[in-house]
Amino acid sequence: MDKVLVVDDDQEIGFMLKLILEHRGFSVTVLERAENLEEIILRDNFDLIVLDMLIAGTKGTDVCTVLKSHPKIKSIPILMITAFPDSEKICLEAGADEFLSKPFEMKDLISKINSSKNASRKGIA
Repeated sequence: MDKVLVVDDDQEIGFMLKLILEHRGFSVTVLERAENLEEIILRDNFDLIVLDMLIAGTKGTDVCTVLKSHPKIKSIPILMITAFPDSEKICLEAGADEFLSKPFEMKDLISKINSSKNASRKGIA
């Protein structure tokens, strides 16, 4: 079972993502803040991170850049999500492997997750 970490300060979105992804067979942890994120990721060995671009107290793009510079975390695919549809370039430049604009269809979310997982397994991510 793939372990997914969702980092989004919107409780409703976090809850919705958890329900949908668990229904699809994923093990999901939701965090509303990015505090101690590196420690949590290293401890729990996540296979994928879903990261909101705007998190209370910090920018998701900054968090993504830090995670992608960490030698033990950089290979974990990061899917950035945001309500700002014109932010794809910013998110990808921060190191995100995939981007999805809110609101999104669940089939698109699953497709992006599968694409990230497949790229990671091939050593592309």
